[in-house]
Amino acid sequence: MRSSFPRIVAVAGLLVLVVLSSLAWAGPREISSGGAKIGENQSTEGFAASALTVDSGGGTVVATIPVGGNPAGVAYNSGNGYVYVTNPFSDIVSVINGTTVVATVPVEYNPSGVAYDSGNGYVYVANDTTYVSVINGTTVVATVPVGGEPNALAYDSENGYVYVTNSDSQTVSVISGTVVVATVPVGDGPSGVAYDSGNGYVYVSNYFSSNVSVIDGTTNTVVATVPVGYLPRGVAYDSENMYVYVADYGSNNVSVIDGTTVVATVPVGTLPGALAYDGGNGFVYVANFGSYYYSSSNVSVISGTVVVATVPVGNCPDGVAYDSGNGYLYVSNYCSGTVSVISAVEQPSFDFSLSSPSPGSISFVRGDTSPSSSITATLTTGSAVPVTITASDLPDGVTAYFTNNPCSPTCTVSVSFTATESVPTGTVTVSINVTGGGRSHSVSLQLTVTAAFGFFLSTPSPSSLIVVQGGTSPSSSITATLVDGAATSTDVTFTASPLPTGITAIFTNNPCSPTCTVTVGFSATPSPIMDNVTTSISIVAAGGGSYYSVAISLMVRAPSDFSMSAGALSPDQISAGSQGTSTIMATALSGFTGTVGLSVSASSPSGLTCTLPSSVSFGSSPQAATLSCGATAAGDYAVTVTGTSGSLTHTTSSILFHVVAASSPPPSFLGLPAPEGYALLAGISIAVVAIGVVLTLRRVRPKGGSPPRPS
Repeated sequence: MRSSFPRIVAVAGLLVLVVLSSLAWAGPREISSGGAKIGENQSTEGFAASALTVDSGGGTVVATIPVGGNPAGVAYNSGNGYVYVTNPFSDIVSVINGTTVVATVPVEYNPSGVAYDSGNGYVYVANDTTYVSVINGTTVVATVPVGGEPNALAYDSENGYVYVTNSDSQTVSVISGTVVVATVPVGDGPSGVAYDSGNGYVYVSNYFSSNVSVIDGTTNTVVATVPVGYLPRGVAYDSENMYVYVADYGSNNVSVIDGTTVVATVPVGTLPGALAYDGGNGFVYVANFGSYYYSSSNVSVISGTVVVATVPVGNCPDGVAYDSGNGYLYVSNYCSGTVSVISAVEQPSFDFSLSSPSPGSISFVRGDTSPSSSITATLTTGSAVPVTITASDLPDGVTAYFTNNPCSPTCTVSVSFTATESVPTGTVTVSINVTGGGRSHSVSLQLTVTAAFGFFLSTPSPSSLIVVQGGTSPSSSITATLVDGAATSTDVTFTASPLPTGITAIFTNNPCSPTCTVTVGFSATPSPIMDNVTTSISIVAAGGGSYYSVAISLMVRAPSDFSMSAGALSPDQISAGSQGTSTIMATALSGFTGTVGLSVSASSPSGLTCTLPSSVSFGSSPQAATLSCGATAAGDYAVTVTGTSGSLTHTTSSILFHVVAASSPPPSFLGLPAPEGYALLAGISIAVVAIGVVLTLRRVRPKGGSPPRPS
């Protein structure tokens, strides 16, 4: 009795591609082989496709070859150029050269999977009898006992071993030549197997576990288990994009594995079973077993992770292999007893171009996330293959983040960056690298890292100002200097506080973007009077989350002025014809300096004559001037003195000059006032009397006589 376990056939070619084969058919299994006898070479005459079928570049069926009963597994022998097809119900292997069956090889019971060992040139066939038949050319040269119900095989070109899945034993037998050298426990119902030459792993699909066991070929131990779709069967490796493809028979899709991670799930036809990678065009071909009652079945053609074509073939396609010698795909049709030969469309080699980043330069503050830049990868030739985007030449502490990565050209990705606080400020050129499908292209992006916005202020120059009430002070300059490496796009605004009543700050170039210089001055209202009041005022600059302040000293003064005053009259009254004086005082106020012109004004009656200096000049002390006035006529004279300096004019209070009439002169004698005259006259009289006395008493002395003796 034929096995009821899903029949799974693995095939391998020059590129060590592995494909799985058929499920056990639940319906009629006796399929006509077209009348050919087992062991005979079967001509394809009369079986070539009556109409070529091309679907979206997937390929054309150029021939249909009758083989044995219910063909299943397919493998290509790159050593002799033959294609080997297992026929479970005929217990033979058909050997095809191009489109002609050139031999049939009897093997053990119910052959299923088949694989080619490029190391020794043997073809290995799995039989339900727990044996593997070893074929050299068209002759069985050995039979190797393995586990229960072997079904799929794959060749590991790195260690030279052939791996055989044993569905009843939940193991994988490892064959070296014709000897089993290891047995590896795997999942439940191992069904498909393939070798990944990129990482050296062997991938085994476990039908009932719905997962994939990953075997390290160097140790022959399971290193990972990857969950996939429902009832996985065939497995194949795409050496161009380095993905492993698993046909999920029960969920009608293909799981795409990168390493040990499923990166995509591709919907395909009904009951996908076997797969093969076409190294000529880079496509993966999936045989969709479908149903016996389907009038036609097909093969899904996958490019990367996208189905790009569907090729109609015979009923119940169960196995597929790629012949690298002639570029054909061979598909076994389990229900038709034939093999469809597909001439795959030779696709241009995959390539793509990159747009310049937009924008081409990015500036951001360390500690923040940068704006993003977009880059488009455009497919130029071939079919879409996923590409991966990375960034290089990044300073330490800078990290790149991508969206839509990986993607399949044509596609657009965006990149942004972060930088730690330790990253030096400045501009660097970053390389954006896009790699996939054997192609790699790069573009450059300018990246500028800045410090957080900050600034400092210079000391005001000058640091102290004077404002006179009713006027405006001179200006003081303050420079806001940007800290090293900080961004320059933020304005800062200057304010002044506290301000005395009536004082207003006046800024120029405010706000400004550091590094920049502003000036500040102050205006003062005329009142209230605040003469010589000094205040410390803070000048504050704020913006971009930063602020800084410096102090400036402001003195408020009342306007410069002077006052005029007059001293008391001396004497307090004068006679007509006499002079009186008053001291005029001019006093500086609020720092007044300069010269004050003086003028005199007198009221009626007329006749008053005054003298006064024309001006006084100020230092730091009050200045005095003497006013001298006299009149010929008696009367009261009101006199004021006015001081003038520029627009300033001040007048003293009124000075009253009281002038009295002159008195009559006393009698005179000898031109002197009477008393003095009379006294003089008396004196003269006395003198005369005295003289007379003197004259009377004198005696004449005789000539020649002696002077008389005194008595």
